Amino acid sequence: MKHIIIILFFVLVNNTVFAEDSLMSKKECEETKSGIRDVLGIADYLFKENEKNNSLKQSEEKRKLKEEDLLGGAIAFSQIAANYSIVYDVWCKD
Repeated sequence: MKHIIIILFFVLVNNTVFAEDSLMSKKECEETKSGIRDVLGIADYLFKENEKNNSLKQSEEKRKLKEEDLLGGAIAFSQIAANYSIVYDVWCKD
């Protein structure tokens, strides 16, 4: 029984060691990278729009409402980009 467990252990370890390096195809990795770039572009746009919003002459209440919307969107898109960057880093080895 002990020998069977040792053999199974080595078989399982060897299968994971010789597994494919990339979990995603090269095309999928390129699409993910492009998506990250696009989402970061959107986040950057929203941050810049917030800066413009702060320089406009408007009531404080209106400015704050717009600021919350713009910053909330920018932060959400930044988080999406961060999450996909982790996926890219883990699954797409260059």
